[in-house]
Amino acid sequence: MLLIGMIHLPPLPDSPRYNGEPLKYYIEYAVSEAKKLFNAGFDGFIVENYNDYPFPISERSPRKLAYIDKIVGVLKEKFPDVLIGLNILRNSCIEALSIACTHNIDFIRVNAYLEPVIAPEGFIEPVAHTVSIIKNKYNCKTKIFADVNVKHAKHLLPLDMALYNTCTRGLIDGVIISGEATGRFTPPMHVYLAKKLCRDKLVIVGSGVNEDNIGLYIGLADAVIIGTSIKIDNITSNPIDEEKARRIVIKTKKLLKINI
Repeated sequence: MLLIGMIHLPPLPDSPRYNGEPLKYYIEYAVSEAKKLFNAGFDGFIVENYNDYPFPISERSPRKLAYIDKIVGVLKEKFPDVLIGLNILRNSCIEALSIACTHNIDFIRVNAYLEPVIAPEGFIEPVAHTVSIIKNKYNCKTKIFADVNVKHAKHLLPLDMALYNTCTRGLIDGVIISGEATGRFTPPMHVYLAKKLCRDKLVIVGSGVNEDNIGLYIGLADAVIIGTSIKIDNITSNPIDEEKARRIVIKTKKLLKINI
């Protein structure tokens, strides 16, 4: 089972809480967080503009996108053998895909891919068709990991229907199953359903994984995304606590041995 950590960037340019920091500040922060995850033994990480809330549905700031592009480029250069993902909130997957393809990173996370949702940012329409066309046009190898019944949203399709459509018609590489909000517990039964309906896709747990409950997903999920529980004081916007990250890696390896 793959362990993927979250790099939650500080507020970026043109976001409500931006304080005028230069590009160098963000690069140094992202590299520092990536080093902690790498040293702890994580398999990869996702770069995300978590602290830019409230989000637009699609990010249109050229300066912000340029910063993210530079950050991702540096991380790819410094960590060439680590899985790297990108998520630009709230559903800026076209912009994320452009950056990902440019730097040949491994995957993007898409919050509303083949499923319309009602979110705090408004009604979010799915983008599967456009994403697939762009990938084909540029022969881009970046994988698509699609949220199904994404967190922080009201779902118009039941989980089983959304999973079936996404996995059979979405041209995706993996599905992400999460709890109701950032840091909230992901029901193992939902992960089991995803595994049953999406047999040839990666099934990824997207929220609420910690040192105490990670055993629930061993043998069930192909990967887990971990953010809040490895942060200082368990606060999502805080930097990573490397010792917490290391402990969850050790715990996972022990459980995997037992499971064999």
